[in-house]
Amino acid sequence: MAGTARRRADRARLKHKRRDWWAGKPKKTDVQIGRLIDTPTACSCWMCGNPRRHQKDRLSIWEHRWFQEVGDES
Repeated sequence: MAGTARRRADRARLKHKRRDWWAGKPKKTDVQIGRLIDTPTACSCWMCGNPRRHQKDRLSIWEHRWFQEVGDES
């Protein structure tokens, strides 16, 4: 598959996979399912959102690995 067919198949796969997200709400509208495909997190609070926004003083796992290889942690 290439191009449009691949994108359609991927969106259908994600619709099926994520239908029980957001606390398993039984009936979701088409708008809600579309939102789940594009933005799987329900909100941007400290539990759901990007940890870099809320924990600015901590390094990510990737950064820890990088600084271990380079030997420089500044």
